[in-house]
Amino acid sequence: MYCIKCGVELSDSEEKCPLCGTVVFHPYIKRPDGEKPYPVDRKPQETASRSGLLFILTMLFLLPLATSLLCDWKINGRILWSGYVGGALTVFYVIVVLPMWFRRPIPVIFVAADFIAAGLYLLYINFATGGHWFLSFAFPVTGGLMIIAVGAVALMYYLRRGYLYIIAGTLIATGGFMVLVEYLLNYTFGLHDSLIWSIYPLACCLILGLTLIIIACCPPLRESVKRKFFI
Repeated sequence: MYCIKCGVELSDSEEKCPLCGTVVFHPYIKRPDGEKPYPVDRKPQETASRSGLLFILTMLFLLPLATSLLCDWKINGRILWSGYVGGALTVFYVIVVLPMWFRRPIPVIFVAADFIAAGLYLLYINFATGGHWFLSFAFPVTGGLMIIAVGAVALMYYLRRGYLYIIAGTLIATGGFMVLVEYLLNYTFGLHDSLIWSIYPLACCLILGLTLIIIACCPPLRESVKRKFFI
């Protein structure tokens, strides 16, 4: 017996084509209840494998964290350099491993959690080094990036349409954000008295964003872009 859509040869017990997913149906041939060519349910095995992988990743995270803390305490009698190592490992764990603990992680929540973890790490570095740059530079930069990223992800996740407008708006917001970054650098560290380099990314982002808006407003051009780039 063969698939009526793609022509692949099928066993008598097949209910769907394993290649294209077409339902096997023939009005004149009764399909016998033969043995399935593969196990029907593998969910328990996949669950065990997933839990085991997450356990291993968590242990790989805790091992260098505990080792660095113990070595730092043994050598210096207090926490010095191991705090930076632990903070970096924690941020990496939150970004990479934490979403894997959930079957259907919501991107908006985890993107915000990533920026919050990075912001707390920068706050720790600020206190550990005796700096005064967190509130005037790191906090607004991290918060601005989080607003742009969370806004873009939320719109693309919940709307599922108008991607060109969303990308255009994100580009324009990113260009304006670069101006803010240079201003905060000049204000916090006293580098320059005027804007120098941020004008160039702002101009590029504005041009790209306006181009995408024009494409989105022109149906024939938009359909052509969709066919070529699957946007």
